Amino acid sequence: MAMGGGSPIDEDAIIAAVTVFQDRLGDCVQEVRFKNSRNGPYEEAMITPREARLTISPGIQRKGGYFDIQWWRNGDYKYHYREDGLEFRFGREADNASTDDPVRHFHPPSDPSQHVPSCIGPGHPPERVTLAVISCWLAAVKDSDPKPLNSQSNPP
Repeated sequence: MAMGGGSPIDEDAIIAAVTVFQDRLGDCVQEVRFKNSRNGPYEEAMITPREARLTISPGIQRKGGYFDIQWWRNGDYKYHYREDGLEFRFGREADNASTDDPVRHFHPPSDPSQHVPSCIGPGHPPERVTLAVISCWLAAVKDSDPKPLNSQSNPP
């Protein structure tokens, strides 16, 4: 199955994550857009958010990049970051419990298809997970190097 395991999208969690990004990073958040339908475009209006896209500057190795954020009511989430030549993802996927892949996982920039255990602990609400993702991302931005991304000790 896919992320969310058939669970509905958690609009409130997506909005909470966006709010934490804006509160924590201020002017570093350049733009926020929402995908309001499964295959629809990203748009400024937040009607029925299925996904949020936050354009962020500065980036880790470049001028900037963007996060795509999704949450499901079963607690699954995806924070997918991209900038030119770099991408990674933090996620929680309950369906992984019956596989060899970890439920809480990190897709490293060196191999985005790989699932390695995430440094972000279990059972956290969207606000705390978002703070943890921001903490990991800021460590990489500070070093201009993606190596610290998943090396934090139970962030934030």
